[in-house]
Amino acid sequence: MRRRLPPLACSFLLLSACQDDPAGDSASAASPLGGLSDEEFELALDLGPLGAPTPDPTNAQAANPTAAWFGRYLFFDARLSGTGTFSCATCHDPALGWGDGLPLSEAAGQTTRHAPSLWNVGHQRWLFWDGRCDSLWCQAIAPIEAAHEMAGSRLALAHAVADAPDLRAGYEALYGPLPDLSDPARFPAVGRPVPEDPDHPEALAWASMDPDDQDAVTAILVGVSKAIGAFEATLQTGTTPVDRYVAALAAGDASAMDAALSASAQRGLKRFVGDGNCHLCHAGPLLSNREFASAGLGERPWLPLDDTGRYDGIIALQASDFNAAGRWSDAPDGEAAGRIDRLSLTSEQLGLFKVPSLRNVAQSPPYMHGGHFDDLTAVVQHYVDMDEELVLGHLDDFMLPLDWDAQDVADVVAFLEAMTAEPIDAAVLEPPDRPLP
Repeated sequence: MRRRLPPLACSFLLLSACQDDPAGDSASAASPLGGLSDEEFELALDLGPLGAPTPDPTNAQAANPTAAWFGRYLFFDARLSGTGTFSCATCHDPALGWGDGLPLSEAAGQTTRHAPSLWNVGHQRWLFWDGRCDSLWCQAIAPIEAAHEMAGSRLALAHAVADAPDLRAGYEALYGPLPDLSDPARFPAVGRPVPEDPDHPEALAWASMDPDDQDAVTAILVGVSKAIGAFEATLQTGTTPVDRYVAALAAGDASAMDAALSASAQRGLKRFVGDGNCHLCHAGPLLSNREFASAGLGERPWLPLDDTGRYDGIIALQASDFNAAGRWSDAPDGEAAGRIDRLSLTSEQLGLFKVPSLRNVAQSPPYMHGGHFDDLTAVVQHYVDMDEELVLGHLDDFMLPLDWDAQDVADVVAFLEAMTAEPIDAAVLEPPDRPLP
């Protein structure tokens, strides 16, 4: 069965439908083009290397090394949470591929989705599995105030920054003097907007404040988040075996090609850019088209049945005070802002989730938006079987079972594992010992 998939129809983790491929034990030995057709050759060259992300114009601190340093300090700091117990690193642990190794994340409570890896997140145009944020700094805000994540509030955060000499020093180096928050009548200890529950004690405390004071507090939340976003944009993977293979392929160096990738991984690459058409979703050096798709997933006992994915993500993004077109953006009339109005909210968006990058994918199991599968073999086997009853939305007619055997599955897994990068500077994997360089 040969299936040609449009970009938004293939799976959000890896494979669209694929064909058997009788490649031999050494793909590169068969042809100066690595056993690839001309089209496959060009697609393979597009898989690497991955350059640095373009700085986000909605965040004036995005390219500031001092902001990134302070953001790294904040990322690991539990004082940002309501209880002083949880940090961003609770659910995005560098030792676990910037995930947490759990099907559903756990901090102050349990979330309803799996924590995605943060590797190369600066290349993404939409954040969260449903795309409800369009910048890293927008994404950093929500967990701070989410009751089941860091369980904090913007007022508590503002006081924590103002009261701690190290946090104050880092913040004021970037944004200037903090406002005087010492009057408890003007600035209660805790408080935040709670649109879904206006009678919540923290919502009442927030509503009691003067609008200008509310803005002063929100500005601190935004400033902290923009520093964290600047740090997250630095989480770039290094060179992978696939990158070395692509360079050798471009040079026509068959010996270097075989040195870079095993025969199994080469066969898996051929499937990826060939009959499998996996590249249509996992495209280019990022191995993601940065959009949304259905993977044909059925029920899991630990997941809600009413998760609409991208559909509600669009609604939340357009309503957010922190989107690229909002007043907290540093480029409210820029390109990212213009994308918001062009989003189309239709039933076609139901049940779609973001297509993640596959770089370093082997480091961050389990997989899919709900931690559906424990390992990559199970993920690939899902696309071989395609026997789950979809929870929500629809699956395109061409997403059919595959005529694959165990070796085919193993070859694709070998290719995915070869997307694991060489170690990067260990400094970014740990908190700095001071808030400023």
